[in-house]
Amino acid sequence: MAPESTFTGPWSKNLEEFKKSVASMPDKFKSAFDEISRATATTICNLDYLHVWETDSDLDNLLQLTQVIGKIRNVTKAADGSWNVPKNGGMVIIAEDRAKEGRDNYTRLCELVKHLTGGEGKKHLDGTACAFGTIVVVKGFNTASTEKEADSAVRRITKTIERVFEMAKYSDKSRKLVWHHSAFLPSLLTFINTTTPTMRSSFAAITITDALSTTTGIKPTPAGKANSLVDLQRLEEYCTRLAIPAVFVDAASQLISYDYLATYMYFHAYYLHTFLPPSLSRPHLHAAQDQLLTWAFRLRGASESKYGADAVKLVQQHLKPQTARAWARMCVDAASFERQKCKAAASDAQIHHAVQLADSPFAPFTHGVPAFARLAIGPAGLCHTTPTPSSSSSSSSPPVSSPYTLAPLSISFSNTSIRPSSSTPFRLLLPAPGQDVAKVTSRIQGTMMAVLERVRQEKGMPRITDEQRGMWSEVGAAVNWAVGEQGLRGKSLPEGVLGKVGFVTEKVGRGTWGFVLGLGGAGGGGAGVGVGVGGYGGMQGGGMGGMGGGPGMGVPPMPGGMPPAMGMGRGTGMP
Repeated sequence: MAPESTFTGPWSKNLEEFKKSVASMPDKFKSAFDEISRATATTICNLDYLHVWETDSDLDNLLQLTQVIGKIRNVTKAADGSWNVPKNGGMVIIAEDRAKEGRDNYTRLCELVKHLTGGEGKKHLDGTACAFGTIVVVKGFNTASTEKEADSAVRRITKTIERVFEMAKYSDKSRKLVWHHSAFLPSLLTFINTTTPTMRSSFAAITITDALSTTTGIKPTPAGKANSLVDLQRLEEYCTRLAIPAVFVDAASQLISYDYLATYMYFHAYYLHTFLPPSLSRPHLHAAQDQLLTWAFRLRGASESKYGADAVKLVQQHLKPQTARAWARMCVDAASFERQKCKAAASDAQIHHAVQLADSPFAPFTHGVPAFARLAIGPAGLCHTTPTPSSSSSSSSPPVSSPYTLAPLSISFSNTSIRPSSSTPFRLLLPAPGQDVAKVTSRIQGTMMAVLERVRQEKGMPRITDEQRGMWSEVGAAVNWAVGEQGLRGKSLPEGVLGKVGFVTEKVGRGTWGFVLGLGGAGGGGAGVGVGVGGYGGMQGGGMGGMGGGPGMGVPPMPGGMPPAMGMGRGTGMP
């Protein structure tokens, strides 16, 4: 049967139905499906194009950008021991405006690039852009901005991209950009609509991160709820006019199923200090300590019926002001200790979270790791040689070994359904058939190990300070007083809670961070316990059993030694 270049499948209400529809596609349409998928993958991962990343500065975003910056710079060591850093290869990072949430993304992103490149950066455009060679950070849109402010944002971003094209000496053929956008569409649509015609015509592809959920139904994600149906329709219209694809990427559809970075990164609490400078890691350590203490004293307060200001007094009695003044917020706020909040601290979900905080106390600003959905795209992405569900069918080309499919799909905004279609600019990045959560998790672990090795070549081993050691020692003492076995025994607690809470106190001293600081010994199970996909002792899977053992993915030595994980490449999914 002769192949056909166009196809349209049946409507599906969720991702599983859509996958079944693609798998049952008639053979005559499969080559067209394959070609669309391959062409899209080639474009969104094209190293010759300029990649523009609109981004937050949360931990997962910083680590994902580190992957890209490492690829762009491609640092190699010369025979004389010096470092060769390529002069070309540009990158534009657009900082989301999160001023209302109390963080300066622009400054944080500049600090990341400064750390990774070793350069001070040169400010341009009245301080709204900072260039580190051909990698430039620029202030983005304020979601509540006026029309005048939006016009200013469009002009500065346009000028930034034009200058990077010039500085990095992009050829006429490569003077194309791939725009990787976050969930909020109006800013992207404003840029496309009001930038210069030349800039508009340089678009080669767009990716949209964490805007659309397809796993349990076709609906916006929490981050995408600010988008209207009109926004999605305008995106489709613009992409159709420009003849470019728009690829939706999200963690859930890629089987990135775990919420904690420690699952995907070996010795996360230790090596984070290689990836990031102290100015970037410190706020996350402070936030984690604040959250952990709040949880511990909520539980202690509930066990003694002490709430509000009475619970805060307990915290203050066991935490020195000079230690906590810089970061204690929730744990010294009476509103944090309302009766219902304190009672909820005994739930499995909150104990689970406390175990993670105790083991690797670096709390992200938001929930989950949505930016890790971007590890598959861009110049460092893994989807540039993409198989499709039809790879097993008869074809003139041999199947390509790659873990992703870029499925062309049409979206019905009226009945919230999706279907395979060759006539739409929309794509959905999916794991290829045969992929599962374990394989995806292992691949990300390997990817991050490779990124770590590249950064470690220049930055060396992490440096842990006495200040961190002393601060965690005091936090641990307060947590142990609040929820240790002696403190809670005989108190009013739901059945079984005391045993579960014991995993928190164990991790405070014997988890990854406690071990790195030299505060707790090797941990119950010794080195290498819990290397499996489930993370620390099976906690990540949601169960409460099997939480014992050593600190997660193996025990790192004290600073200065080489952790056993380095060199484990093949065993951890290293490409």
